[in-house]
Amino acid sequence: MNNHTRIPFGQLNKDKKNAVFLAIYTDEISPWKYFKYEIEQIRCPAVIMIDRWDGRIGFPGGTLEEDESLLEALKREIYEEIGIKVRINQVTNIVSHENEKLTTHCYGLRVNELEFLHIYYHILNNFARSILKHAYEEEDKSHFMSEITGIKIVPIFQHKDKGINKFLENSFAGSSKEDLEVFIDEILNLNFKNKDKP
Repeated sequence: MNNHTRIPFGQLNKDKKNAVFLAIYTDEISPWKYFKYEIEQIRCPAVIMIDRWDGRIGFPGGTLEEDESLLEALKREIYEEIGIKVRINQVTNIVSHENEKLTTHCYGLRVNELEFLHIYYHILNNFARSILKHAYEEEDKSHFMSEITGIKIVPIFQHKDKGINKFLENSFAGSSKEDLEVFIDEILNLNFKNKDKP
């Protein structure tokens, strides 16, 4: 298991690969508004994450190419991975980590609920188009199917013994779990650690 150490944001290591990732999130969403139980009234933050081909969960993104800046790589990788054109002036810094092989830099893109759902729909539409291209053996330059096998909305909420605390027990790619924990603690100012434990 790789240990990830937090480093100053944006610190590049020329002896290692550098990678960029994006957390697209909203401060408030109603995931269960059509649910017939007590949680239907709940509004909570949510973030978009991806299912990878290797069974792990992560944020969309990838490694820098030669002579590419962090933000240039972020713009390119997000378009390649999920078909979204990111406005660089709208992203914010979240956290950087490194291990023995890789340095990662996680950015955030905060949007309102309507924008969040529209982006999610757009990603699903791109995913569906990519699946059809694979089915008909047409050229597809996206990373759907080859790297990404699914897209998910992750509500940042804990209800009894379910929710984000259980989600954090999954298998995560690289420093994605550490990035998500920093995002929850420092960007959303929430703390679910040890909640509901005796």
